[in-house]
Amino acid sequence: MNRAYWENLAHNYEEQIFSVLKRDEHGLIATVIERHRSPDRTAADLGCGPGQITGLLAESFGHVHACDISSALLDQARATCADHDNISYHRLDLTTETTSPIPPVDFVLCVNVILAADLETREQLWTHITSLVAPGGTLLLVLPSHESALYTNFRRLDWHVRSGLGADEAIRHSFAREGNVPQLEHGVRGIEGVKTKHYLREEIIVQLQDRSLIVDQVEKLTYDWSIEFAEPPDWLGSPHPWNWLVVAQRPV
Repeated sequence: MNRAYWENLAHNYEEQIFSVLKRDEHGLIATVIERHRSPDRTAADLGCGPGQITGLLAESFGHVHACDISSALLDQARATCADHDNISYHRLDLTTETTSPIPPVDFVLCVNVILAADLETREQLWTHITSLVAPGGTLLLVLPSHESALYTNFRRLDWHVRSGLGADEAIRHSFAREGNVPQLEHGVRGIEGVKTKHYLREEIIVQLQDRSLIVDQVEKLTYDWSIEFAEPPDWLGSPHPWNWLVVAQRPV
């Protein structure tokens, strides 16, 4: 992870990084949290950012550990969640720090954190994050969908064809790729110039199974088309683009 990148991003985070909770059309994240809430249980918000979901966790669990690589974002999270006195904050790089100040907890929330283009870095993230799920605990993951990215490319192509472009020209305008072919094959594609890992559904399941977690739920967390296109046409409706929402359990 690049700490300097996230420190610099903190001052306009809300403009550059969309809120997954606010864009969650069907309230899937809040529903999962509600299902597992208990004042006797502990939770962690890994990669909490400015605390957009941290407060909801604090309302739902007895104690919450919130961590982020950026000190500036942690300061924003403290301000956002100032009304809650049951949150501990940690500046933590989940890719390099092997001794975590966060103990295994009953509920781990991790939204769009395992995004690194580098395979070794991603493996470190998977291992660190899953290690914080206590026996009998739950992991709620949100990750970019490789299938959705491919589907979005198809809708972009469809849009150009409907606009009257010939086949060759429509294709040229639809697939302005960021990244080399091997990266794209493995789901690493550019988001505003930043190489970002996107996941296949089955890929996520295997990663969790390899770390002794049992996958309970895999859902499409859908968003409106304005996430992908600045001015989407009125005819561009359902199916909408999505991230993967995954719920997994660690056996007792």
